[in-house]
Amino acid sequence: MYIKGIPKRFLHILLAIITIILIGTIGFKIIGGSKTTFLDALYMTAITISTVGYGDVIGLDDKPFGKLFTICFIFAGAGTVAYLFTTLAAYIIGGELQRVYRRRNMEKRIEKIKNHYIVCGMGMVGLYIAKELHQTKRHLIAIDMDEETMETLKAQSLNVDMIHGDATENEILEKAMIHRAKGLFATTNSDNDNIVIVLTAKQLNPGLRVISRCNDTKNIDKIRRAGADKVIALNYIGGLRMASEMIRPNVTSFLDIMLREAEAPMRVEEVHVVPHSPYIGKPIAAIDFKSLGNALLISARKSNGEWIYNPSRDTTIEKGMSLLIIGTPEQRMLLQDLVSPEHTNLKA
Repeated sequence: MYIKGIPKRFLHILLAIITIILIGTIGFKIIGGSKTTFLDALYMTAITISTVGYGDVIGLDDKPFGKLFTICFIFAGAGTVAYLFTTLAAYIIGGELQRVYRRRNMEKRIEKIKNHYIVCGMGMVGLYIAKELHQTKRHLIAIDMDEETMETLKAQSLNVDMIHGDATENEILEKAMIHRAKGLFATTNSDNDNIVIVLTAKQLNPGLRVISRCNDTKNIDKIRRAGADKVIALNYIGGLRMASEMIRPNVTSFLDIMLREAEAPMRVEEVHVVPHSPYIGKPIAAIDFKSLGNALLISARKSNGEWIYNPSRDTTIEKGMSLLIIGTPEQRMLLQDLVSPEHTNLKA
């Protein structure tokens, strides 16, 4: 249990020490009589409780009661102080060992990960991205300069592996296994940093899909030329959302339900058809969507970029086609396994 970040055990020990100091000061003041000041009594308490042995400053030679009080006070005070430092040392050493253990376990997990997503910059934008990836059962690695970000993720119940460091550096991105990653988000507050992250990421993994945040619309073209596949201008998107909220409120409410429902997170999901899918050349009707929990197919996109909205049952499934459905993450994974068994998204 904690009170404002301080373990109750330490609070109890601190209260005990304060109580002992007060008892010692008052006791030595009474024993010393009127000639002993409170400063002298406090000094006597300090040298007694710390067992430094600087000598008797209040005169205990002719005070048997004072000697007895001092003996008891030494055992009580010195024992309490010793217990405090022992507990503090165990807490620090134990906490450090736990951090080292967690970090080593995390590094081992990261070494084995693949088809994951990397989120560079865990501010509010990065946090929302991490939530969405986590809710839709996609593996991710977070990168941030602030070590305290891990506590923020835990507070949000996000069990996410995180690397502490600068995402603009090759070494940090390589630690995040960028060569085996499926996608990267550049979400820092600095457009310049995002440009460097995008450029570095594309150099390390040219086939990586990179989505970048843009704070100033004047930098959109620069980020694109750095290699970003998509650039999201937050102010622009925010303006469109506000306009949509005014003129098509039911549409935005529908999208909000899909994005925010925690118990059964419905999403507009995308499933990719790999070159060797057993369904290539077959009609959409060959897929039993009812067996997937009635996932709703709303659109398909051919490899040449052509969109087929509300595809009919006779629409032919082609190599490289993407199927867009409304369904749960579990339904997406089932459909992915069905049409592209060798390109399963279970680890995506």
